[in-house]
Amino acid sequence: MERKYNLWSFILCLLLVALSLQALYAAYNRTWQLAPPALTLWLLAVIALVTGIIGFKDKSSRRARWRSWLTVLITIPLSAIFLLGVGVNTFAREHIETTQSPDSKITIDFYTLNGGAATSMSVEGIVNGPLWFKKRIYYEDPMHKVDVEWINNHIVTINNHTLNLNKGETFSN
Repeated sequence: MERKYNLWSFILCLLLVALSLQALYAAYNRTWQLAPPALTLWLLAVIALVTGIIGFKDKSSRRARWRSWLTVLITIPLSAIFLLGVGVNTFAREHIETTQSPDSKITIDFYTLNGGAATSMSVEGIVNGPLWFKKRIYYEDPMHKVDVEWINNHIVTINNHTLNLNKGETFSN
């Protein structure tokens, strides 16, 4: 049984690393984020950590011991990073408005981001996709309010910046 814990925790650990890298790539390149919310990732990291520790009982081969050590050493910082992401999403981000396209197919959530005393307030707009997929289409710093006007089903004006969502346009300053 420990052998299964060892292998599955390692596979889960690799999946979490892949999802983390994809989320990082999506944040920098303004593409669709496929990773689930940070709380889900944190819970999966804790499960991988616990099952990785249980996997230490598998002493059948040198590879199994390395797999357990690697799983534990990777999931400890991953769980800390995901817990930080949960904190940022909970405390530093405040929802200010949700808007839908005239045909109700596109939903954009707007948030203010407060980085603390040393930074200014900023506004971000996130398009909600299927499941938990998200894409940041708008980011403006410094800004604390949002003025949204839909021109048609795919073109939106946000604080005097026009975006064609069919073409995948984004705005960031």
